[in-house]
Amino acid sequence: MAEQRPRFERLSPLDVGNLRVEDRGVPMHVAALVVVDGTPLCDAAGRLRLAAIRDHVERRTRRAPRLRQRLHRPPPGAGPPVWVDDPRFDISYHVRTRALPAPGDEAALVRACAELDEPRLDRSRPLWEMWLLTGRDDETIALLVRLHHVVADGIAALELFGALLDTASVPADEGPADEGQVPVPTPVQVPSVHALVRDNLRRRTTAARHRIRAVRPTVAARRAALRMRQVRALVRRGKTPRVPFDGPVGPHRRLSLVRCDLAEIRRVAHAHGATVNDVVLAAVAAGVRRLLDARGVRDPDLVLTASVAASLRTAEDRSPGNRVGILLVALPVGAGSVAARLAAIARETARLRREPPLQPGGRLLQRWTVRVMRRQRLVNLFVSNLVGPPVPLHFVGARIREMFQIGVVQGNVGLAVGVLSYAGRLNIDLVADAVLVPDLEIVAEGFSAAVDELCAAPIARPEAGRPA
Repeated sequence: MAEQRPRFERLSPLDVGNLRVEDRGVPMHVAALVVVDGTPLCDAAGRLRLAAIRDHVERRTRRAPRLRQRLHRPPPGAGPPVWVDDPRFDISYHVRTRALPAPGDEAALVRACAELDEPRLDRSRPLWEMWLLTGRDDETIALLVRLHHVVADGIAALELFGALLDTASVPADEGPADEGQVPVPTPVQVPSVHALVRDNLRRRTTAARHRIRAVRPTVAARRAALRMRQVRALVRRGKTPRVPFDGPVGPHRRLSLVRCDLAEIRRVAHAHGATVNDVVLAAVAAGVRRLLDARGVRDPDLVLTASVAASLRTAEDRSPGNRVGILLVALPVGAGSVAARLAAIARETARLRREPPLQPGGRLLQRWTVRVMRRQRLVNLFVSNLVGPPVPLHFVGARIREMFQIGVVQGNVGLAVGVLSYAGRLNIDLVADAVLVPDLEIVAEGFSAAVDELCAAPIARPEAGRPA
């Protein structure tokens, strides 16, 4: 009988690149802020039922085994890191609590989230944690969930943490009769160096063989032509203008939250022949314009570049890891109305969607990108827009009121915008380097004012063929 060959789940080249970025001092985790009704999570005396919450989360992580695994980094020659079970998995380390300082308002909440989200995640443990933030002034409890980017991109993260949530107020596995229905993950132990070396050689040989078989002259020519078009487009774009929030990103952050009605944003998008993402980008441009005005930058022709995350996943793909490309979108932040900015952005994104998103290149290009991050002149800000759950969800029986995604700033890009739809709302989180953008609320005010202006404008007839 032929020897059964071990197969290990390793990091992709993109995820290895994310670790390289973090090795240079830039935390590479993403986060979410979730606000839930507080009463179901507390006992009759008003104390947090922490043991019950931890028990619920511990059982549900068996539905998402990646949340119980850590990275094992093999020695040189044995290939990229592999995922293995954490034999000392301790739910009390991953689910923790902190009381907000008085008065427990939103300002106190975002300050606490910014502080808790600063440290790197411990790579010797599963790369996630959840903070339960009590002491709110409105009897809610906030959850700050942190997850390393090598575990999942935004879409996969929603799928992973969806295992902890329910559509009903009573968790599906609450009763003792359901204990046997909770799946037990297949154990993944630390492999031997010999097995890792053999697997690495086999993996490289198989990958090379597949590339040779899959590459046909016409396909190779099309790929080469696409790369050349993308390179020429980058050259034509040239260097981005320098603005006050460009600069080496430090360790401290500021956060600000904005809330919109999703139906209204969709109505505005249809009215202007645009998409929801176009409306978001136009509001971002307006917020940045207001910040630049406050800093005395008044160039009427100023155009910045946003790096907009674009998923490379199929509709069925919910696997862990990263499947993300980027679109480089020109944002007009000079003079003009919000409607004019929206029209320009809609034309730009329609053109960009005719080509595949940019994707990280090979190992040498990734290493070069990591080295020049703090002095690059390709983008000015990051934007990510995720489609979240369309219906209300529950956590340990508590209704989830709001969900926000918290993005990252890195290199010399000091401003990022994370957008997440949830149960008919569009929730926006602005995150910035605390030194580069201490006045982040100005951007939030400009964003909200732009949305209000678009919603109050007369309905225009949309252009044909532009979905929202």
